[in-house]
Amino acid sequence: MDIKERMANVGMTQVDMILELQKRGYAVQPPMMSSILRGVYTYPKAKQILAVCKEILKERENE
Repeated sequence: MDIKERMANVGMTQVDMILELQKRGYAVQPPMMSSILRGVYTYPKAKQILAVCKEILKERENE
């Protein structure tokens, strides 16, 4: 299951995810977030952000 599906399952929008990332010290703009989720942007920073997104989702899924 991809991140977008998991976000939908926990009722989380991209904006919610961006805000959560910012709380954890990752500055991500909406267009970049979109590119990362679509797999267009694949640099090391994107991989790091995806890993943090997965952590955030795991926390939400376990609530």
